[in-house]
Amino acid sequence: MDVIPSQLAHREFYHILISAVAPRPIAWVSSLSASGQPNLAPFSFFNAVCANPPLLAFAPSMRLPKKSGAAAGDSAAPVAGQPAGQSKDTLRNIRETGEFVINVVTFELAEAMNLTSGEYDASINEFEVAKLASAPSKIVRPRRVAESPVSFECKLHQILDFNPGPEGGSLVIGEIVSVHIDERHMKDGRLDRNSLDLIGRMGGIQYTRTTQRFEMARPKVE
Repeated sequence: MDVIPSQLAHREFYHILISAVAPRPIAWVSSLSASGQPNLAPFSFFNAVCANPPLLAFAPSMRLPKKSGAAAGDSAAPVAGQPAGQSKDTLRNIRETGEFVINVVTFELAEAMNLTSGEYDASINEFEVAKLASAPSKIVRPRRVAESPVSFECKLHQILDFNPGPEGGSLVIGEIVSVHIDERHMKDGRLDRNSLDLIGRMGGIQYTRTTQRFEMARPKVE
């Protein structure tokens, strides 16, 4: 079977994409609006992209416009003949403030993470919805998830806007300016990767744990 993306309905191709490109790490992003309203939301189109400069990137999709129409400034400029999508609170906050925190998600935090994935009104504090504690960041204004073992404080490096319609999205690239690591996950002065019971996103509502691991040494080429 060969598939041409342009010949499939969006939902059909999206199903193939998220089912085959997996497991995906989860960026649990905490941000603040310009007025200081906290927000916390997970994104599974996420990864590390560079070590020097230290960059992380995640890709928030657009929301379907509300029946009353998207609020002014909520989306990128629409393409002629195409309805504009509505920016999620996280993307709007980062555009306004240029700061955010990416918290990693463990199996223990999976249920709380899932609670924060709802499309809540911008006035809702997802820390409170999920009964999570927040802790002050060292450099940026948004607070981190206190229960997360590793949190990356980021300053906005760049936003790449793709299709601004309701099926499109953007790529947010942040430069890491500080990292908080829970001391319980340190061993011999280094982060103990084996102590992090991280989860990954599969297709649909499926997730996976990363506790089953194996090692392979890279080949030595003379």
